[in-house]
Amino acid sequence: IVLLNKNKILANASPGLTDVIKKSKIISELTNGAFDITVQPLWNFYYDHFIVQGKQTYPDIEKLESIKEVINWKNVHIKDNTIVLKNDASITLNGIAQGWITDNIVNILRKNNINNTLVDFGETFASGNYENSRPWNIQLRGPSNINKIIKLTNKAVATSSPSGTVFEPSEKFHHIFNPKTGLSESSFETVSVISDKAWLSDSIATSALLLDNNKVKTLCNKLKADAFIVKNKIFQNIT
Repeated sequence: IVLLNKNKILANASPGLTDVIKKSKIISELTNGAFDITVQPLWNFYYDHFIVQGKQTYPDIEKLESIKEVINWKNVHIKDNTIVLKNDASITLNGIAQGWITDNIVNILRKNNINNTLVDFGETFASGNYENSRPWNIQLRGPSNINKIIKLTNKAVATSSPSGTVFEPSEKFHHIFNPKTGLSESSFETVSVISDKAWLSDSIATSALLLDNNKVKTLCNKLKADAFIVKNKIFQNIT
């Protein structure tokens, strides 16, 4: 990814990298761009402003407007095993890679007849059953120490929250970027998504923070997923 972002082209890319980027483009299209791996310049912008320079002031809006011009998931092109970033785009796979890695570890374990285990490489996959006897008990965590226990068998769950990474004390500026505005935004305090694949749960949970209830419900129904949101410190199952 570092080489791709630097050179804007990567020939002979690994099958894994091309696969996860192709999957990201599927979610980008389904969410009308709410999920967008080209938000890396926004991360760099906010990190430099708040962390490196140590500023507490509102970021430079003119500079933000300029950065927004390179944010567009359609700038990522794949042909065979060559990846090209157009219009000076840069990518981050932070909203999908952890889930993708988790799925691949599950596949390796299953090929070696390890079918009842809890796998967590950034996102969680409940493979089989606990001690081959009952579903796995998974705790979903929300703000202010609220939580909810769900039971999973052969399902993945991923949780996204704006409070996961914040740039300054007020928590107004965080890592959930709206690609259309360039601002840190979120409709919910947390979103947890359950599906058959960790990469899917991961990317849906990230993008759902920028959608409303109805759009989250429509998206999950289309992808056979289930979502729990936290709003006003209350868990709601909206699918």
